[in-house]
Amino acid sequence: MDAGVTGTADGAAAEALADQAAITRLTHDYCWALDTHDWDALRTIFMPDVVAHLTHELHGIDAVIERISGTLGRLDDSQHLVATHQIDVDGDTAVGRCYLQAQHVRRGTDGGDNYMVGGRYEDRYLRTPAGWRIAERRLVVMWVDGNRAVVRREG
Repeated sequence: MDAGVTGTADGAAAEALADQAAITRLTHDYCWALDTHDWDALRTIFMPDVVAHLTHELHGIDAVIERISGTLGRLDDSQHLVATHQIDVDGDTAVGRCYLQAQHVRRGTDGGDNYMVGGRYEDRYLRTPAGWRIAERRLVVMWVDGNRAVVRREG
């Protein structure tokens, strides 16, 4: 095989792996932003015009931040874990999915202090000059355990 062809194929494979690693890191950054209440970091994770299907459909980064901070900001703690990523890159766009487990703790909640969600995120990503961003995120809840009142928004 011609060395030039092999080099090109190797370069494309390396670029695809680098893109997949960057997108996986983005999903990790999302979890850390949630669990440390770094709401401004979400602006470096999502596109400004993101569409997010969390508990209901949200349009735009401000709506996403309001929804997430309004729920998680009241908790004593949370831990979001993502794994088993599948990512397909096509130029400057990509689609991916990963499993999610999220533990939520609010001490003193009637009925119990813990609520856990298991599911997956189904995402669409865009490459920007600043790196990959989530353009669309869909939360698919597969199971729950514990006291839903822990995450229930009041009012």
